[in-house]
Amino acid sequence: MNNKIIALVDWSWLGHHPNYFVSYAVALAQAGYRVLPLCSDPNDFTMRLSQNLSLNESDAEVKLIDEPIVLNNPVMSNIQPRRYRGIHNALRRFGGLGKFLRKWERSQGEKIHLVFFACIYEHQFEFFTKVEWRFGFRWSGLYLHPRSFRILDSPMCKGRGEPSAEKILSSGLMQSIAVLDEGVVEIMSEVARGKPVIPLPDFTDECLPDAATGESGLANKIRAFAGGRPIVCLMGYLYWTKGFCDFTEVAQHPSMRNVIFFLGGELNWAEIDNDKSREVKQAWANSHNILTHFTDLTDGQINAVISVSNVVYAAYRDFPSSSNMLTKAAVFKKPVLVSDGYVMAERVRKYETGEVVSEGNIDDIAKAIQRMLADGYCDELKSRAQWEEYHALHSIERLPECFEKLLSE
Repeated sequence: MNNKIIALVDWSWLGHHPNYFVSYAVALAQAGYRVLPLCSDPNDFTMRLSQNLSLNESDAEVKLIDEPIVLNNPVMSNIQPRRYRGIHNALRRFGGLGKFLRKWERSQGEKIHLVFFACIYEHQFEFFTKVEWRFGFRWSGLYLHPRSFRILDSPMCKGRGEPSAEKILSSGLMQSIAVLDEGVVEIMSEVARGKPVIPLPDFTDECLPDAATGESGLANKIRAFAGGRPIVCLMGYLYWTKGFCDFTEVAQHPSMRNVIFFLGGELNWAEIDNDKSREVKQAWANSHNILTHFTDLTDGQINAVISVSNVVYAAYRDFPSSSNMLTKAAVFKKPVLVSDGYVMAERVRKYETGEVVSEGNIDDIAKAIQRMLADGYCDELKSRAQWEEYHALHSIERLPECFEKLLSE
């Protein structure tokens, strides 16, 4: 135990955020750090932490995790002129956090060694380096979507003509940075002037639900609907980038008449025009082989659906980031379909866990699914797929050692 205090910070509590935050808290404690959690829903954190420790049959690390502190998103600035609002928002977010942490240090008579941001989004950190003097703490964090290092000519977010990614990594207070994409480590390290860039595992919940929980009901419904026909599934937070429009179009391909397509998760119509929206909704209503379930899915439900599916569809659009759907597919030894061009395609080719298709090419996608459903494909895939190796690389058990690399001086 090193007795160093790490403030673990995340303003968001949607989607993957709660699970990652709790897992990071436990892993930091396992690595010997004392953890000060700051999040927007302390009660849910405490509940999830108890479940996590119970599932892992160990509570030794709980002694190193402090009571969580509520951290609300600061109110958005409306000052005039508008061009100052970005930096004013950064002052509220990071200046306010630094002020609170210094107050905590004084009240406790203890020193915070480092702040770890559980999720760094470029748009939230765009003006960080302008206000870091008001923040005042050494920091590290997970750079969740470093897409400007994959799409070099089209950064997600620019500030004053420069990619905000370069500004973030130029912070004098940054100790190290974590990513889920091992393919950008070298270029990020150059921009970060040699500071450690450590790839973290894109881990996932791996448990199938107990029948008593009712979480297996959705999978049973899909299997009954399929009636012995093969199942292709696409799940998660569904928006244009996740490819649900392509998925719907592929389901209507003449070669897919006897294949069931399940689409499940929260639905977001952003970036989809009204004509396309009507077309997709009509297909869902009229196609005999499409089953939808548009509500937030638990990991248990997702795992159960994958376990009864034949193909895991992850042929996303304009998505250069990692996805733990590849980890889930590896856990349950299911072939996965991904779009060419970025880290997921690199991994599928390296570990031979499925097929790579041209992004948005419906005929190419349909042909790949036909191959994956053909007699003998799964047996042949099992002979070469490195599912265990991929699973081991993205296992949650690797988190403590990764944090030791990130946070050691």
